[in-house]
Amino acid sequence: MNLIAFLSGLLLICMALFRQDFFVRHSTIFPLYFLVFPIGMTIIIWSFAKSSPKRFFLLFGLFVIAEAALIGGSWYIAKYQTKGPFSENYVNWVRQQYAGSFKNTTNFNSTLSQYDSLLTYRFRPNITGRFKNPEFDIEIKTNSLGVRDDEASLLNPSIIILGDSHGMGWGVEQSERFSEIIERKLNTRVLNTAITSYGSHRETSLLDEVEMDSCKLLIIQYCDNDLEENKANLLKAQNPSIDKHGFDVAERQNKVSSTYFPFKGIFATLRWLIGEAFKKTPPPAIAQAAAKPVAPSVRKLEHAEAFFPYLSRIRTRYKGLIVVFDLGVYNFPIVGEFQAYQSIKPMPEIYFVNVHPLLDRRYYFTIDDHINVRGHAKIGVALSELIQQKRWLKN
Repeated sequence: MNLIAFLSGLLLICMALFRQDFFVRHSTIFPLYFLVFPIGMTIIIWSFAKSSPKRFFLLFGLFVIAEAALIGGSWYIAKYQTKGPFSENYVNWVRQQYAGSFKNTTNFNSTLSQYDSLLTYRFRPNITGRFKNPEFDIEIKTNSLGVRDDEASLLNPSIIILGDSHGMGWGVEQSERFSEIIERKLNTRVLNTAITSYGSHRETSLLDEVEMDSCKLLIIQYCDNDLEENKANLLKAQNPSIDKHGFDVAERQNKVSSTYFPFKGIFATLRWLIGEAFKKTPPPAIAQAAAKPVAPSVRKLEHAEAFFPYLSRIRTRYKGLIVVFDLGVYNFPIVGEFQAYQSIKPMPEIYFVNVHPLLDRRYYFTIDDHINVRGHAKIGVALSELIQQKRWLKN
């Protein structure tokens, strides 16, 4: 083995694995990042080839096969939306790799979004673009408000929708979202203002820019990851977590995640193995205590305590009906917590709907954690029927 070549290649691999932040913070050297790991891998393979071209190509070919197996399995699952013939453990591992190393997002994609000093980011107004991930390739069209809806929806909507990536229609075409299904089923105008990763704080801030005189029903799609943002801004609105430079850095980080480079499957696997190795193991005493059964306790209503104040803020300018449902953690309805809180501190004309019984794994993407076309259809039809049954638009 050529020790100098091996150490040189190892240094490049470590730079790619541990100093990604250095490259994304400097736009001039950022393009070099996509070369660091492939070159490092090639040098290490050469170091074991002992200057024999034949041995080098043999070793190189073995790594190419390993890369093809890692990427090929993920590609097969994503393209055909099926777990078989793979095990559940393997599919869960693929989901982890996708979320950590391959996922593209709208919020830090400058062709679709832009920095906003109040909301951190929002869609660029009046644009048409593409949003791609392994399981989908969809069109994003926005209106002058900078939300994914047509311009006509801004004029006297009867229903307004707040939400995050689920409500925005992550992975589905605009016409396939539950908001458009409600619009068609009820023959009424619906405005969808949902934007990826927004919590209730930013959703209600964006709502301040919307004319609500014609609104008869406000639908809020909640998500478990709204909690942190909601709590942070509960007493006083905080400054955005990033500035314009931070947005640019996050955009480059998103490009790293969404761009394939040679041996990226091996790169993602190494990063996962390192992360697993550095996970802290609890001390024996703590582990033993955790293994002992504990008496059931009353679950703290932290989501509700951080969410209901935003409902009160909405009430300062909107007195009509509000319907809340949640999507996020699979088969874990947070609206149950909201309903419990509502029974203690009731707010009039607010209804909570549990959509989780309608959904199973067929209604989610296989490796992504968002609802698919069938999931949107299921929710859209159910909400439309509920609105008709309750005659909420007749008031």
